[in-house]
Amino acid sequence: MRTVKTSVALFAFWCVVVVPEGGVDLAVGAGAALLVSVWAARFLWPHADPFFSTLRLTRLPGFVVVMVARVVRASFQVLMIVFDPRLPIAPEVIQHRAHFSADVARAAFANAITITPGTLTLDVEDDTFVVHCLDRRLADDLLSGRLENDIERLFHARRTP
Repeated sequence: MRTVKTSVALFAFWCVVVVPEGGVDLAVGAGAALLVSVWAARFLWPHADPFFSTLRLTRLPGFVVVMVARVVRASFQVLMIVFDPRLPIAPEVIQHRAHFSADVARAAFANAITITPGTLTLDVEDDTFVVHCLDRRLADDLLSGRLENDIERLFHARRTP
């Protein structure tokens, strides 16, 4: 079942990237997605839990909408800082501890920080994330725990103490 879900996800991604124009394109995309998912299941994660759970896929659109809103809001904040000389730029490096039970959740958390304008994940070691931000206000979602809660909900990766 994991191979089927992975194949469907890869095929959907391929269709978005390539925009197939005919039956041959669809067949090639489906075949490539199936080959990659079979190879990945056999060699990359033979004993791992399935990544593409149905619950996770149903929660993904909501997470994407929230992240787009965060990126847009942060973009305007960065624009204000850059173009208004009265607003001070106060760069800061923050160490934030976030405890996730799954490595994929940890990676998604680091990437979500990095795609948000004004913040950048510099390093991750165990549960400590070193984050650079142009201004502490740009890291509000990080420091308040909202981003961490969204990642936890998406990946159902319970935080460990």
